[in-house]
Parts: sequence; structure tokens; C-alpha cells
Amino acid sequence: MNIRLKTKLLIIVLGLLVTIPFLGIGCQEEVALPPAPSPSELSRTLVPNVPLDAYLYAKQSRPTTIPANMVRTSQDINIEALAVWGVPSADDFAFGMALILTSTSEASTVYDRITSEKDVWKKLSGNTIYLVQGSGLAAESLKAAISNNDFKYYDDNESLQAVAFLPTGGATKMAAVATAKPSKALIDFAIKTADVQAFVGMNTILNLMDLKMVAGGLYSPHEIDVAEIALAIDKGGSIQNLDLGFLVLVKSGLPSFVVEPFVKYFLTKNEFTETNIEELTLYKGSLDIDGRETIPALVRIEGNNIFIAISGMESYAKTLITSIQIEQERDS
Repeated sequence: MNIRLKTKLLIIVLGLLVTIPFLGIGCQEEVALPPAPSPSELSRTLVPNVPLDAYLYAKQSRPTTIPANMVRTSQDINIEALAVWGVPSADDFAFGMALILTSTSEASTVYDRITSEKDVWKKLSGNTIYLVQGSGLAAESLKAAISNNDFKYYDDNESLQAVAFLPTGGATKMAAVATAKPSKALIDFAIKTADVQAFVGMNTILNLMDLKMVAGGLYSPHEIDVAEIALAIDKGGSIQNLDLGFLVLVKSGLPSFVVEPFVKYFLTKNEFTETNIEELTLYKGSLDIDGRETIPALVRIEGNNIFIAISGMESYAKTLITSIQIEQERDS
């Protein structure tokens, strides 16, 4: 498939998704940390009490160690948690983040190294660092919620239902989960920050598909070593050997009899071939990484839901794509 992923973008994605678990924010001593970022646990996490168009929640079973040379500190730091929130308003979009370290001293060290930049607000509270990027109404509402300790349990039913498709446990061990709604505010933000020419084609597809929801997970059979991944990418090594996989759900608002032929046509035009695995009809292709190598990708169409599994190891992509919990939607 003729899709190129930039290495810098991949590093950003890994930085957001690989590192770290989200700890309940606000009344931290009263709320137990969910044991894993499974779909069933997402509703037990706390988020700012503002509208969210995007939410990322990540967790590993143990704190993630970030080597000192990656953060330019005198010693390694141990990160306990990370959450990222995308907040819309009528005329802008803002992102917020909560970074939780394992100690107040580590949090203070990292906080001091965050340089002040225009339109970036920061706050230190115990072992938690808050960051908000933006200067409009969306950013102000997010800063106010954080400053006033105004948090609530995540209760977006549409997002929770989408996430319920994603497998978890065993070989499909989820390290992070994210949801996004393609609202006008989020799309406008993407247009401003992305390559405009590249976005035009994608925006056309979004409109044709009447996209309602995107949900995805980062998976690995083992604990993810951030230092190992960063080193492999930094030295230009192959990412095909990284023990990682992504599984993404794209949910269309169109009926299935429209979605299926449209997606099949799009995949065929981009050199995906039809294949059968465990009595499932899948579409097999690849993603091009900076023109240096390709990553296997598998696509599965279920009604008006499109699932994409991506992994450097095709066998793991197969494991992810065949582990989708379709029955959950029928029961909902």
C-alpha cells in the first residue's frame, strides 16, 4: 500500500503510546490504579471534566524506566503513568497531558527541565506534571479543570463501546489504548499541523466514509522497553524486529452494504490482496516506512467497522486481527 510513515512521527507515537500507564488523576489516594489498560478498565480512569474528542490511556504492569541520556538528567527516571486529552471548542483545539512519576523528587527534576514555551502551560502537583498546549477557549477550560481539581470518570459510551472490540490479555497484551472522534475542531487542528497536501486525500476519505470513531491499541506480548525501541529507531535499524503491534478500529456511519465494497475497492487500488485466515476474509498489504522498509498490515471488515492490524512481524498482526471481540457489539 502506498502509505508512508515518517520516522519522526513514529517516534512521537511511540513516545505517547509506549511509555506509560495512566494513574487516576485528582483524588489519587482514593482511586485505585486500574491493573491494565483493558477496555473494561477505561471507565475507571479519571479525566478532566470537559468535552474530549481524543483520549489516550496507557499502562504497563511495571513503571517504565527512561534512561538518563534520553531526558538529559543525572539518573534514570521511572514513569508511572501518562494520559493525553484532546479538548475541542467552537474555534480551536487544545491538548493536555498528565505525566505521573514514581516519586515527587523525580517529578520535580523533570518539571524543572521543561522549558517555558509560548502557549504551553505547566503545573507540578506532587509526583504529577500537567501540561496544556494552546491559548484559546479549549486550553483555558482544560487549565481551569486541572487547577480546580475538577475530574470525572471517563463515561463516553460511544468510545467505550468502540474500545470494547479490542482484545486484551495473553499474547494480546495491551500497553495503551486511544480513542478519537473526527469532529470539525479536531480535523481543523490536523489540517493546521499536518502536511496540507497529504491531508487533502485523507480528508476526502473521511468525508466519503462518514467516519464516526477511531479506537486503537498498542500491543506487545512482553513489557515494552522504551530505551530499546528508541535506540533501534535512532540508529536507523529495522523496526520489523520490534515486538510491537497496533490494532486500529475505524467506525463508519454508513451502512455495511456501502462500507464493504468501498473499502474493498480502496484496498485493491492500494495493492492489498484478499486472503483467508481461520475462516476470516482479510486483506493483506504493507505500509512503507520512509522508503526504507515495509511493515505488514492486515485489514478486516465487519459490518461498518474496519480493523487494521500493523506489526513488524506478520504473525503478530495475524494474532491481533483474529482476536477481535466481535460478539461484544452484538451483545450491546
